[in-house]
Amino acid sequence: MKKRNIGIMGGTFDPVHNAHLTLARQAYEQFSLDAVWMLPNGNPPHKKDHTQADARHRIEMVRQAVQGIPYLELCGLERSMDECHYTYETLRLLGETYPDVQFYFIMGADSLFDFDSWKEPDVISRECILLAAARDLHRRAQLEEKIRSLEARYGADIRILDTPDMRIASEEIRARLRRGEDVSRMLPPAVEDYIRRHHLYEKESADGCDLY
Repeated sequence: MKKRNIGIMGGTFDPVHNAHLTLARQAYEQFSLDAVWMLPNGNPPHKKDHTQADARHRIEMVRQAVQGIPYLELCGLERSMDECHYTYETLRLLGETYPDVQFYFIMGADSLFDFDSWKEPDVISRECILLAAARDLHRRAQLEEKIRSLEARYGADIRILDTPDMRIASEEIRARLRRGEDVSRMLPPAVEDYIRRHHLYEKESADGCDLY
């Protein structure tokens, strides 16, 4: 039985924006994936005190963003806010739950350069194929060298994901929203509408609005 090929794109998505969706589409097309699962992290261990919106809002924004895009799905496996979520644990659980799936974990090139500092990089390497998003052509040689090093150290399968240069960052979007500036070209319309309705990012921290 042929395995399905599923991309996993994790992140805080604070908020999810057009560059995230473009990266997911590129992975889907370049590697002939069956789908890409967007995986919001409810309690990211590496971004303490940096998220601005409650996890429920961030998850709901991803849900809004993927609606109507047939190859994108929301994966709520890391939705809990009560515990830290580590990639190796999530991938191991996904592998046990979906033995008929080959997972492709989408990560930025900067994250790949820090891969040795991640928890259990050898487990991550066994559980998935890593897709390293490369935007900067000038660093491609460095990226290829790092890939060779990690493949030798962990037996990883790492492939370069070609990405357009979309300079959009969640931090910039939050800052623009605080200043009352236009962000319509950075966000899916449904996400911008959600942010406006719930008054997110109007202050330095989330305003505590509930979803229900």
